[in-house]
Amino acid sequence: MNIGLIGLDTSHCEIFTRLLNDSSAPYNVKGGQITHAIPTYSEDLPISRERFPNYYEIVTKKYGVIPVEDVKELMAAVDAVIIGTVDGRNHLDWFKKIVSYSKPIFIDKPVVMSSVEMQELINLSKMHNTPVMSSSSLRFSESVAAVASNKNIKSGYFFGPTPRQEQMPGYFWYGIHLLEMVVTIFGTEVEKMNIEKFKDCEQIHLTFTNEKHAILRGENDWHNRFGAILHSKKSVHSLRLWEEKKPYYAGLIEQVVHFFETGVSPVAIEETKRIIGLIERINRLSNE
Repeated sequence: MNIGLIGLDTSHCEIFTRLLNDSSAPYNVKGGQITHAIPTYSEDLPISRERFPNYYEIVTKKYGVIPVEDVKELMAAVDAVIIGTVDGRNHLDWFKKIVSYSKPIFIDKPVVMSSVEMQELINLSKMHNTPVMSSSSLRFSESVAAVASNKNIKSGYFFGPTPRQEQMPGYFWYGIHLLEMVVTIFGTEVEKMNIEKFKDCEQIHLTFTNEKHAILRGENDWHNRFGAILHSKKSVHSLRLWEEKKPYYAGLIEQVVHFFETGVSPVAIEETKRIIGLIERINRLSNE
């Protein structure tokens, strides 16, 4: 399978390409390769503009991905597409340019920047019969996957970095990772939400309609220590994702390739829509 990549301005571009294209890489994912890429970035977003030259060099020179400028050229050469730009503000626009080709599309986080955009994306997907998937890689970590179906878990304390970007406010950028861990285990039916701010972090208390609850500790500075302490009546589960042998990106790409092959996303697009709605609720409450 030939896979197209839109955007070369984030570490995910290098990670995804390595996992798919380098057969000698640990946890190499079979079933497809990234063969072509549209080398785009956002001039007004420093994390995009400043990282682009390095990732362009790695993806095109080290892994032999062919850069193309034209959408028609890209779509003629590939069977599926990853919209991988770091800037969530342009995801819907890129989606509009390729949705009519009816080839499966994976959109890296954040899928879009509002519930209004999310509904437009869903409508276009249905209109053109184009399968679409979006997910944080943390959902497919080995430890999260191991407890996701455990109905006995009643509460949890989740922690991880939630640094901010002005152009992608609040939890739209890094906070979506922490939230997707919670949603994978507890679902999206949040009844109550409280936020308390501290000097180095923000804590969110979510109470779900089934009376389960979770605390999210989002730390202001970036690091790689995502984890959780989960409680059931008779046991405690400790998740330390940064210590897992298999990287959660490999779990994500395995699921993306399977989605490209089948057209069936492991994450329902309606669930992704509800996650966007939760982010909007968190952002509104945080700004009050």
